[in-house]
Amino acid sequence: MLKMIDLSYPLNALEPYYSKETLDLHYNVLYKGYVDNTNQTEEKLNEARKNNDFTNIKCYEKNLSFFGSGAILHELFFTNLGPAIPTEPNLKLLEQIIKDFGSFDSFKNQFNEASKMVEASRMVFISVDTKME
Repeated sequence: MLKMIDLSYPLNALEPYYSKETLDLHYNVLYKGYVDNTNQTEEKLNEARKNNDFTNIKCYEKNLSFFGSGAILHELFFTNLGPAIPTEPNLKLLEQIIKDFGSFDSFKNQFNEASKMVEASRMVFISVDTKME
């Protein structure tokens, strides 16, 4: 059973960049909905397994993927946000960004443009593979 994570900061901690109302909507409505629907879908899937009735398996798996990923993405979102922090990357990361994108501004531009194209959640993440050079 999936449980909602607690926010490590108050709902107004991200203002003025992210309003209390918007964070409340994402946490108490959208995220809660993803968690609740993930749990409901898992219950239906477990019941189907118990009864060996896989008539609706495609629907259950699709819903589990959609709602589960929505919950996970929101958890990433909440745990990577917080009160204001420096907006410039550390030197090692900045050097890699310049190597890969040409400049920090070019990186920000591509990241912002990519976020406009994302369907549904509109969440864009960047990750670093420490095994790559």
